[in-house]
Amino acid sequence: AVRPVDSMRSLACALAVAAVAVAAPDATAAASDAEARRAYVASWASANSQARGGYVGHDLFEHFGPIDVGCRIEIDHAGLHRANAGRRRPPTISWVYADGQRLRVDPLNAPRMNSLFAERPALCEYVPVGPPRNASGEVALLMVANSPTYLFRLWLLFLNKLLFATDAGLRPFVWVGDLPAAARSPTNPACLESLEVRCRVNHTAEGCVLARGRARCHMHPNNPACAERRLFQSHYDGQSPSNHLADVSNHYIKMPATLATLDAPDVAALYFEDLDTTVHWPWAASVPLALEDHHNNASRKDVVFNSQHDPDFGHAQWRTRSSKFYARDTPAVRGFFARWFANRCAFKDQYSLWHTILQFADKAKCLKYHGELFRDFTYDDLRNTRAFPERRGSEHHGPLPPLSCAQMRERCPDCFFDVCKLRGTTWCGHKNCPPEPRTMNVFFHASIDPQHGTTTYSFDGGELEVEKACFPLSLDPTRPKTPYCEGNKEARFMADTKDELETVLGISSRDRARHAWGDPPSVADADDVVAAYLSRE
Repeated sequence: AVRPVDSMRSLACALAVAAVAVAAPDATAAASDAEARRAYVASWASANSQARGGYVGHDLFEHFGPIDVGCRIEIDHAGLHRANAGRRRPPTISWVYADGQRLRVDPLNAPRMNSLFAERPALCEYVPVGPPRNASGEVALLMVANSPTYLFRLWLLFLNKLLFATDAGLRPFVWVGDLPAAARSPTNPACLESLEVRCRVNHTAEGCVLARGRARCHMHPNNPACAERRLFQSHYDGQSPSNHLADVSNHYIKMPATLATLDAPDVAALYFEDLDTTVHWPWAASVPLALEDHHNNASRKDVVFNSQHDPDFGHAQWRTRSSKFYARDTPAVRGFFARWFANRCAFKDQYSLWHTILQFADKAKCLKYHGELFRDFTYDDLRNTRAFPERRGSEHHGPLPPLSCAQMRERCPDCFFDVCKLRGTTWCGHKNCPPEPRTMNVFFHASIDPQHGTTTYSFDGGELEVEKACFPLSLDPTRPKTPYCEGNKEARFMADTKDELETVLGISSRDRARHAWGDPPSVADADDVVAAYLSRE
């Protein structure tokens, strides 16, 4: 029992502390914040430190050199279509580091800067002019690029997410930098012994059904048997893993980027979105959804992935997307992303993600898992939903590990991650979709036919090829369906002209007081374009 005198002493101490805090709250808080930020910057600038990210025990940062954090990015010039009636300036972005140094990069010098960021990655925040909107500023929107060159290729899509995030109360962070050479090879014995690696080394090995087909279609691309679902290859910028068949790709930079962001002293959670995702403007209806998982997550899950929501895989909810997720800053979450990186295996990161989810589900007693994914299946086996059911339980493939949403609710309701977040109606092609879009599906992604998926911006001294954007036809029924956007479950349209791209991505209608971005187009020109788009029939 608590004695009255102890309660009185506790109350007196509390009042005394409160009195000191009231005396100089702003100065004390500012000094504390500044010290926390200095420690954060210094910690991540420490080369080859395994302790970065607040989690020790995996090799996540063993091979990384210094990483710059606590910095900001500034858009010096957007290089837009109607900008610079006289001199046409290139898109230009500046990295302003914690020590005050400034590095200015444009498409002309970007190739020389790529090696700098490969050696020393940077995680920096974009901060618009004026106070933050619609939030306390504790939730980040994280994007990653392995190089400035790749960032410029997706320039318009990058600007689109900066604008939406700051309108929705999210703080945009972008990591630019690649994996160190020493981290490109998997180290996990389960990966090195996996069917994926065995089939990469020898696609004729036993059980390598899709690997043989993939090799055959690579040699004979016009073979009618290879014409399955229309799935375009995304542009890939980085070192190909072909020099060493077991190497992984720079898709894995999202794990260290996530940990570096969550380690920031004033970040409580983040949303991750691939750099080639977009939000369709006008987005007023989408803004209230942006923080849904963070503020209104009734289940209080700390990691949320989107379910593929495929009826054929209802019992395999571990089969999630890695292109978007929500993560809250907790020790368990940091451990999850460290394990995901430690499990790195295959060119795409979903293979190791699914294995990691099942490992944690086993630990939470959702199911019993003994590494069947790595042992019995290649990445293509698990990704190819059309061919997969025919091979389940076949001679060379064991049964698929079962993990349904009902199973998780019954056996492990307190586990910290959620893989049952359903996709929203806007992009879901099945009849039993939920009635409202979910938070992460505010963002849309579709690969575009590389022959038709880019447009060129010219400027003094050069030009820049940038990717276009595809959107569901349901967002704009006035548009004709295009055959150049990935997917066959829902019709898509492609924003094609520069005026249209800058409009549907929200760039033409941006608040120029908050996002000046150097030499903007005249307000009259921009207003004309926006008005024409909104008044279309």
